[in-house]
Amino acid sequence: MLVFLLLAGCDDATQAASEEAAATVSTGAYVSNETGTSDEAAETIQQWLEEGLIYWRQTGDVTALIAYYADHQLGILYVGGLLDEPDEEELVVTLAGSDCVIYVEMSLAMAMTTLQARTSFDAFRENLKLIRYREGEIDGYPSRLHYFSDWLLTNREKGLLTILFQEEGLPAVEPPDFMSRNRENYRHLADDDTMYDKILTIEKDLADRLAEQRLVYIPQDRIPEFEDRFRTGDILAFVTTIEGLDITHTGLVKMDGDRAGFYHASLTGNVIVDPDSIHKYTVNRRNINGIIVARLKSPQM
Repeated sequence: MLVFLLLAGCDDATQAASEEAAATVSTGAYVSNETGTSDEAAETIQQWLEEGLIYWRQTGDVTALIAYYADHQLGILYVGGLLDEPDEEELVVTLAGSDCVIYVEMSLAMAMTTLQARTSFDAFRENLKLIRYREGEIDGYPSRLHYFSDWLLTNREKGLLTILFQEEGLPAVEPPDFMSRNRENYRHLADDDTMYDKILTIEKDLADRLAEQRLVYIPQDRIPEFEDRFRTGDILAFVTTIEGLDITHTGLVKMDGDRAGFYHASLTGNVIVDPDSIHKYTVNRRNINGIIVARLKSPQM
């Protein structure tokens, strides 16, 4: 079955009609039990959290902590459509596959758990659910934050992050409506009018919020002007030229001296540190207008 992902956009999330767009079939990378997680994944994540808390107490550096968890996921296979595999909405947690939004969410949720001085897998799941869902609770498919502009605004409203560089003179993100316009490509919408109507309402509400709050982005050609203010672990969103979409890829900033690189789950196959800088990556892709940068809130950041 053809699956289109639109969770905030991504080489995988909004994979619509671009080079980042990709059709996926179920690969078995998502392994579910009653908690939506394989036992092996739960044990591994808990081990990372236990070790991560020790690392945090040694370093006290939030940027290093996010990088710590980002590094632990390097090499995980890129698999599109993981969040849409369950017939009923549930909290998907897996280390057998990832996409660009899952990768960002997993890294941030682990960092949040450590900053709370907690190490349990259940605590991590609470934080992941808080980031991924509108009210921090699962209430069907529409409760997930499908557009990344919505993800950014909603998590800012929750007090979890700061959206950086919201300055006068920068262009604004256009309200997205790709899901409603292409419902046939979303298996949860194609034949369910009730679900479709809920997505229409979400899109209208998001358009109203974007009109009031004006989410702006750094244009491709101006990225070098801002790079010296980026930090490792910052949330990175690539704004697209594709009609009806807001953001088609996400990642995490990785600074190497003055060079602004990034981590992401790449359609080339795995979670990687991209060989290109952020700026070069955008220049090499016709469907990217620019970037939004956000930062996890903590006492140090």
